[in-house]
Amino acid sequence: MASPKAIQPNVFDKPDDYQRAMSEAWQKFTSNQQLDAVVPPLIAASWRRSWGRVNPDNTVDFTHMGRDHLLASQTASFDVMAIARPVMEDVYQCVQRSGTVIILTNSVGCMLDLVGDEEIIKIMSDWGCEVGSILSEGLIGTTSFGLALTERMPVQVAGAEHFVKQFHASAGATAPMFDISGRLLGLLGLVMPANRYHIHSLGLVAAAARAVENQHQSDLLMAEQNSQLAQLNTILSTISDGILVWNADHLLVHANHAASQMLGIPAHSLVGKPAGALVSVPAFVEESILQRKPLTDVEGVLNVGERKVNCLISLDFVFQSPEKLRWIIVTLRSEKKVRKLIQRQVGATAALTLDDIPGETPQMQHVRNFVRSAAGAQASILIRGEVGTGKNALASAIHNAGPWHDGPFVIFASSSVPNELVISDLLGYDESIENKRLSGRPSKFELAQGGTLFFQDVDALPLEAQAVLLNALEIGVVQRLGGQRAVEVEARVIASTSANMEVLIAQGAFRPDLYYRLGTFTVTLPPLRERPRDIPVVANRILARFTRQLGYEVSLAPEVMDVFKKYAWPGNIREMEAVLGRAATHATATGLIGLAHIPSNVRLMEATPRTFKPFLQVKVSSLSEMERETILLVAQMHRGNVSRMAQALDISRTTLWRKLKDYGIDPNEYR
Repeated sequence: MASPKAIQPNVFDKPDDYQRAMSEAWQKFTSNQQLDAVVPPLIAASWRRSWGRVNPDNTVDFTHMGRDHLLASQTASFDVMAIARPVMEDVYQCVQRSGTVIILTNSVGCMLDLVGDEEIIKIMSDWGCEVGSILSEGLIGTTSFGLALTERMPVQVAGAEHFVKQFHASAGATAPMFDISGRLLGLLGLVMPANRYHIHSLGLVAAAARAVENQHQSDLLMAEQNSQLAQLNTILSTISDGILVWNADHLLVHANHAASQMLGIPAHSLVGKPAGALVSVPAFVEESILQRKPLTDVEGVLNVGERKVNCLISLDFVFQSPEKLRWIIVTLRSEKKVRKLIQRQVGATAALTLDDIPGETPQMQHVRNFVRSAAGAQASILIRGEVGTGKNALASAIHNAGPWHDGPFVIFASSSVPNELVISDLLGYDESIENKRLSGRPSKFELAQGGTLFFQDVDALPLEAQAVLLNALEIGVVQRLGGQRAVEVEARVIASTSANMEVLIAQGAFRPDLYYRLGTFTVTLPPLRERPRDIPVVANRILARFTRQLGYEVSLAPEVMDVFKKYAWPGNIREMEAVLGRAATHATATGLIGLAHIPSNVRLMEATPRTFKPFLQVKVSSLSEMERETILLVAQMHRGNVSRMAQALDISRTTLWRKLKDYGIDPNEYR
């Protein structure tokens, strides 16, 4: 801080000489407005401003703030007053019994508080100067308070430096106080008799003002920090993931609401406890903490007393310096919530209901009645039927008709997964430090928790996988590969097959105990050839879907419907969809599908009555037509698998691909 001489450099070494010179200068200025060189620049400027506003010879009539306005001002400056009061008392202890008063004002010079000796307080009271008085330069002339308010710097005014003669017997030192943004908070000053004034009074006041400033800034920063901490805690409490924070000494310093809910322990009971006291983390997490190695969404089990909590664990670190750890942050994600998210992302839902299963014949009415009676049960269901009869659609309808219709509908395509991968795909696997595999994979049973697990072509499961499925159905638990924990299975199992299960059991290719377990409820979908009355219904349902997809109406010519009724449909509904789909793309002009748009193998069936005719009445097909029909039949038998088709026809794959191209056959339509 600058010394008083630096602020008022013309102060004489002998105060009495200076005061006599200032008294003469004051007389000269108030008489003819001439300024002597002895007058310091700050004082001279203040005298000029005061001239014409204040009468230097009259007693000052102090202006007071009204009671309501004073209360409002004190309330607005409450924080500053609360901080300044102890500082003022400390300063007073240093100068008490010297006729001194310490005064606090707000940013406009209104006196808010004072502490001092009774003698000077009484003198001020006789003047009319008390709490609520305005000490601005424009009202009382040059004083330390008015000058500090105008110049925004610490100043001292003693004796004849005052503009009003009434104050010549006093001296004052005042320092302004600012907040962290530079806004004026108020003034802190002292007033005493001029003959008792000490040159270091200004330094004392300036130090006191800085103390108030520093404390005010600390309080603001602390309040801001507490506000930010409260905001952070609020944000953390709204996060659905559990968050645990340990310090470098492995003491828990924070647990949000989600973590408390997941662990079943109140947050206040967790905070302050050492790691492992209430919650034990998996070994791989402890190893990662020792190695300072972050983790992201690794499956693990937390031990909370006798209870186990399955969750995804993420681990991160905050360092105070490259070598000094500050915090260990563990994020916990509920396994159930993650599973639901995965199910939404992969579309594990069943879209079809019983209304989407076409058919009006007694056979289909029987199927619907079966679904309504069996859907509410917990037992497994086996759906049998030829290829293309709609087993997938029926499984979806059973799921939606049951009590777990809001749960996931997970499909396991048994014939599409290579044998060597079936077990790992079905059971999943757990994390493993030894194999450096820190991200496990859930089993299909876990993904289907609370819903339905549908095994397409269950007959294609290898025997090892059949044992896994049987174990899950009988015991109700599964265990991941490489895992140590048993996971309860809460999913209904529906299986479908188009194979002759009895033959497979006799051949030892399918476990009879699994067959009996799956067949608690068994329903067989009849092929189209056994319900010809449903052929128009099925065809119209398919055409309605194509109409929506293509954007124009697609319909069948009457003669085409007659052909459809006579055709045996070995590929059932799937074959009809393929035929109508190909025909609809060719009938783009009118949308009417005629005989010209129908494949020859379907058209030829019109000339082949279902009843026996003599040999000479049978129309003989050409070799190319017979070859095409044979390829179509094999495609249906082997579900469009080109390798198996080539093996059955005893030709190479290259030859088969060439013939498929020549005859316009797409094997994908039969898969």
